[in-house]
Amino acid sequence: MYSRKEVPFNVATLSFSNPELEAAFQADYFDKNIRNLRRYLLLGCLLYGLFGIHDYLIIPDILPQAWGIRYLLVCPLLLAIYLFSHSKHYSQALTPSLFLACFAAGAGIVAMSIKAAPPGNSLYYAGLLLCLLFYFRLRFLAASLLAWSLFILYEAAALLTIGTSTPVLFSNTFTFISFNITGMFACYAMERYYRSDFLLRRTIQQRDHELSASNRALEQEIIEHRQAVKEQRRLQAQLSQAQRLEAVGQLAGGITHEFSNILTAVVGYANYLQMKMDKDDPLYNYAGKIITSANRAARLTNDLLAFSRKKQSEPRIVNLNEIILKAENYLPLMAGRKIRVSIMVYEKPLIAIADEVLLEQVLVNLVANARDAMPGGGVLTITIDQLGLNREVCFSTGTAPPGRYGRISVTDMGIGMSENTRTRIFEPYFTTKENEKGTGLGLAMVCDVISKHRGFVDFNSQVGAGTTFRLLIPLLTEETL
Repeated sequence: MYSRKEVPFNVATLSFSNPELEAAFQADYFDKNIRNLRRYLLLGCLLYGLFGIHDYLIIPDILPQAWGIRYLLVCPLLLAIYLFSHSKHYSQALTPSLFLACFAAGAGIVAMSIKAAPPGNSLYYAGLLLCLLFYFRLRFLAASLLAWSLFILYEAAALLTIGTSTPVLFSNTFTFISFNITGMFACYAMERYYRSDFLLRRTIQQRDHELSASNRALEQEIIEHRQAVKEQRRLQAQLSQAQRLEAVGQLAGGITHEFSNILTAVVGYANYLQMKMDKDDPLYNYAGKIITSANRAARLTNDLLAFSRKKQSEPRIVNLNEIILKAENYLPLMAGRKIRVSIMVYEKPLIAIADEVLLEQVLVNLVANARDAMPGGGVLTITIDQLGLNREVCFSTGTAPPGRYGRISVTDMGIGMSENTRTRIFEPYFTTKENEKGTGLGLAMVCDVISKHRGFVDFNSQVGAGTTFRLLIPLLTEETL
């Protein structure tokens, strides 16, 4: 099964050089052989007891001593070892206890041979060999020690006390030595087989573990490859979407530019009409409304033109209240007829350095999301107030340092967001809308714009309970002013 170079145990003692491996073999040997060893102990006790009949017929002169050895010493010892074999500590005493059982049985027969008169003293030699048959279940070293211990004990008794004749002694000695040598080879072969089988099973288990680990690694690699392919396709779709958006932006910029020219003409002709009309003319006020509406449309188109061309408007000192009030003109139109927009500003000016165009775009994105979250209509509340922090506070997009902030809150009565959606809402291109209705860039743009203002975004949302977004923008203090 293994070549000599491959077997990691000593060929003489059959012990593994690795202590951990030897301990594992001991445990495995015990688990696989303990039941059979218990049966052998009971069988040996039974046979040893039955040979009391042999005592009655062959050595009646010392029957009390012989039965005393059998039934008061050896058999109780075998039963005690059998009972001890059910203890949890028996695994450490397996070999010594079996050695003791076999040696006691053999020594008992030698003692009977010493006490018995001829020819019974010579006939009990066969019983000694019968006891040695059980030592084949012992490990090689223990079995060898037992066999030669009994051999020395018998030879000493034969020479000193039994008075066996020389031919009989020579024959018994030759048979005893041959029996011991044959038994040693048998024990050696059996234990080597046990150890080789243990190594083979252990190697198979290790290889099976390695194969299982390799299979798991391969499965993980396949999963990662699939995820990479899926991610690549998603990125390709996002790139295509971004390219389409860029094309739409360029188209919108061109259209906005032309529409701005048209509005310029409208304003010019309306001003010309007012110049030609008296102030008490009933149509004079209508011409003024045309000019006001056209100027407001011109501002909107200019903002759209700046956004479509990605024009970097320079931040300036603004009152956040005024940005909210200005948005009151177009946010209701953005929200739709089913949604009532309620806007409340702060009682005092909230002065900050901000990009008005970008903040208006942030409000447009939040209102668009609120509109989609309330398909059945409802109330959309936009408020602005002041928040003072005297310590660091963690928000959804970062940790805000102490200071004064303008807080813009946008609250809807919509369907709310699930936990999975809440963890990903600021990811670019992440959307819960249908492919044709959402780009996944709105909240990512909100987060980016507020971050550029050194501000923070926070939100809370529950399914069925609506959503509130809070935009925190640092306010100017008297020292900074």
